[in-house]
Amino acid sequence: RPAGEQRPQTPKLHLLLETGRGKLRAMNRSLRNGGAALEAFKFACYLAVPIGMTVFVAYNPTMLNKVIQNRKYVVYPPEGPRPPSNEELWEKLGKRSQDNGSAAK
Repeated sequence: RPAGEQRPQTPKLHLLLETGRGKLRAMNRSLRNGGAALEAFKFACYLAVPIGMTVFVAYNPTMLNKVIQNRKYVVYPPEGPRPPSNEELWEKLGKRSQDNGSAAK
């Protein structure tokens, strides 16, 4: 090779993954450098945060009421007068038919 020519740069990980033993070495290197501990920590956080927040909110009645009041998105209108029951409608219908029958005579 001429003195001025540089060797092409290839990533070291790529070289390690080309050989069979290189795969194992690359994986061991990432686990040795804190990869396993970091993954375990992330997984623990992934489980602990939702469970912890659920326990914090569910077992604290004042916090639960705050969350419910803050997240209320359905607001129902005040209740108005109720429509007549079936019996009342039948009575009105009977009275109306009697009035119409007496007016026709």
